[in-house]
Amino acid sequence: MRHKLIIIALALMSQIALGAEITIVPGDTLYLNATNPGKNYADLVMHSVLISTAADETFTVHDLQIDLSSDGQDVLSKSFPIERLVGETQGLGEMVAGGMGVFLSAQILSEDGLDGLFGRKMSLAGSATLGPNEVLMLTRQHFSLDFAPDELRVTIHGADAAGAAKEISGSVPVEVHNSPITYESPVSGSWLMTSLPSIQSHHRLNPSTEFAVDFFKTNGAGDIHDGDDLDAENFFGYGSDVLAASDGEIVFVIADVEQARSNFFVKAGESEEEAGARIGQYNMRRYAADFARAAAGNLITIKHEVGGVTEYSSYGHLKAGSVKVAVGETVKRGQVIAEVGDTGDSAAVHLHFQINTGANAFMSKSVPIMFSDLQPTLGGVDPGHFVRNVN
Repeated sequence: MRHKLIIIALALMSQIALGAEITIVPGDTLYLNATNPGKNYADLVMHSVLISTAADETFTVHDLQIDLSSDGQDVLSKSFPIERLVGETQGLGEMVAGGMGVFLSAQILSEDGLDGLFGRKMSLAGSATLGPNEVLMLTRQHFSLDFAPDELRVTIHGADAAGAAKEISGSVPVEVHNSPITYESPVSGSWLMTSLPSIQSHHRLNPSTEFAVDFFKTNGAGDIHDGDDLDAENFFGYGSDVLAASDGEIVFVIADVEQARSNFFVKAGESEEEAGARIGQYNMRRYAADFARAAAGNLITIKHEVGGVTEYSSYGHLKAGSVKVAVGETVKRGQVIAEVGDTGDSAAVHLHFQINTGANAFMSKSVPIMFSDLQPTLGGVDPGHFVRNVN
């Protein structure tokens, strides 16, 4: 026992002597996404890597490398010069200083930002040399692959306060997600399911929405509305029933958001550039005031538990006044819980749906989705459009 304690103590001393630490977010597992299963192509996103120092340390970073390996063999490597990390970290610092720290929190899945992630007061570094309690960051790295990695490893090269060269590594496993929980489509009938987890999706590079999807109701010609799109009622999906995707318990509800649709469109006398700037500022003010309501509008989150696995489904942009459930209620798969609307960051009427590992839809890891009752209408290289199987 004595020898074991000495070995542990020496290991801890070795870690402290390195001068810096690597934190990967999400740090438990990264999920591989099949982009073209028929051709064995997949992709992967590493959302954030943070290089940090403790209260009594300084460290100079020279470069960063990401390796993807399979069965213990490195297959793909990607290097990043220090200028890339410094520039990105400075940009994040400007965002935080401008009152948009909530976006950094969402990127690292910590409601209290860097302080919450590390458990102490931290700040973003302004150069390659990190002072005490400082952080350098690299975010949103996408990899397109023709093999299935089982590990992602991050390595930094640098020097400690004494100028001694150091190499520090951290890793996270890569897996294909297989949930024991069965989900059915949250809408009934034929709908276009879009924003699937390709690199084109606006959801993909955010860790809480990475595998989220959007449902749009269309007519036979593929249109999503008929008439003036300023009127939400002209959208075919507006007011359609939203269904619980699986049995569970309601754990979070936002039900009081009203949408002012005119704020999202060009006003009389405005150019498109002027309208874009105004809409952007309008959205930023809303995000700063209340991130959840600005992003999702009216929202329901349901907790699901099967075989020791817990996941949470969330339903966003719900119609004002349509929420039919409250926190603490239990629901059955297929039960009507609300109606499709346009609240939150949604200029076009649709249902936003995602599954997460935690109850907070904005600060927990996204999980890949597989619906038991949908069939693909396209196969091969683009298996991305689905409808409910009505046969």
